[in-house]
Amino acid sequence: MGLTVDMGRFVAGLRYDMLPADAVKTVKLGFTDCTACMVTGWNEPVTRTAARGLGIVHDGANTPISALQAPAPERALIYGIAAHAIDYDDTGLAGHPSAILVPTILSEAAEIGADGRKMITAYVAGYEIWAEMTRRDRDQLHRKGWHPTAMLGTIAAAAAVSSLRGHDAAMATRTLGVAASLAGGIVGNFGSMTKPYQVGRAAQSGLLAARLAEAGLTSTDTAIEDDLGFLRAVSPKGEVDTTSPANFGKDWGILRAGINIKLYPVCYAVHRAIDAVIDLRKANPVKAENVEAIDLEIGETQADILRVHRPTNGLDAKISGEFAMAAAIVAGACGNAELTDSFVNRPDVQDLIGKVRVVTTKERDDHEPAHSPFDRVTLHLRDGGKLTTEAVKRPRGHFQRGVETEAMWMKFEDCVKPTLGERGARALFDAVQDLDRMGSVDGFGIFPPAKRAASAA
Repeated sequence: MGLTVDMGRFVAGLRYDMLPADAVKTVKLGFTDCTACMVTGWNEPVTRTAARGLGIVHDGANTPISALQAPAPERALIYGIAAHAIDYDDTGLAGHPSAILVPTILSEAAEIGADGRKMITAYVAGYEIWAEMTRRDRDQLHRKGWHPTAMLGTIAAAAAVSSLRGHDAAMATRTLGVAASLAGGIVGNFGSMTKPYQVGRAAQSGLLAARLAEAGLTSTDTAIEDDLGFLRAVSPKGEVDTTSPANFGKDWGILRAGINIKLYPVCYAVHRAIDAVIDLRKANPVKAENVEAIDLEIGETQADILRVHRPTNGLDAKISGEFAMAAAIVAGACGNAELTDSFVNRPDVQDLIGKVRVVTTKERDDHEPAHSPFDRVTLHLRDGGKLTTEAVKRPRGHFQRGVETEAMWMKFEDCVKPTLGERGARALFDAVQDLDRMGSVDGFGIFPPAKRAASAA
């Protein structure tokens, strides 16, 4: 029995009562964070542009999420774009699991009337499939130009939909095989609207794969592990483990890798360095004009991802390590207030951007191979002195450090309050915390109502 078949059997057999309690907590955290990011990203230009391109009515603030009228696959696309529009969504597995899984699940759950426990189970099904693929190739897809969230997320999304729709093992296997041919997304489009589009497209493709499989479209039952299959095709070096047995339901990827809550709306590859500089600035106040040079020590893959070196707008700045360092020094922060065209183009910010020198290492973190074991920053001062930060191994919000409920609420409120007001934000936050007791997506109060009763499967 091969990997694709193993995956299909796992997805078909997974039930809520099999899930570890800590896995359920992680899923609730992912839904909470992603919902907040979707609300924030709903009126971003990329979300409206994609909707307009599909002929879907979305005219900005006058079209709340609850008013979106579209088939489930297109709804998943728009939800996924909104979730990743400002690059504030959680991370894990060298990608953004919730920005794929939550939009996929919400769209399908609204279609079939699935309850909260089925949504949680579907999230774990998708996450475990993603984790299993990640485990089998130590080399980073980023290094070959692939966007891991879009590539692996497409198959994970298909697994989530199979779980929700109650597929048997054969249908789940077929769905995963179809999804393997729908995956796409490149790092070369980072810093543009196409980056969040790639995330939304992966969510959409998961729903399409399930529908195509149910309509009778066939796929091979070795599409993932075949010598000419998905894993080897996208691998940077082709050094992929396609033979070792999967350990589904025993070695839970979601417990091992978790999700990390982003506390800055920029690429996760630079979060540790931002933490380091902000902490240094608090302990040693330094003025931007006194900084002669900045050494940013990060891993090779991180440097590849942070591909924009001289940003001139807020979108580009999200993918720029140089900007992150400048913002942290000038403002002591790197949030939405700094991710504006006007701040990016301030003379003092642009001056510091030009002073950043990226120093890379080949060493990789055992837990997160896309990152170096730690990040560190050194400020060289005009008077000949220098200030060096601590070596930061895990950023704030990382699952190994945890995120307190109050910190999660502060981020949620910051994202949602401008749209729903404080009372509405609190009501939505509390609703998501009770996801395991929710009867349908109607419990969120912001998504189109469920269309029909859930299947008995």
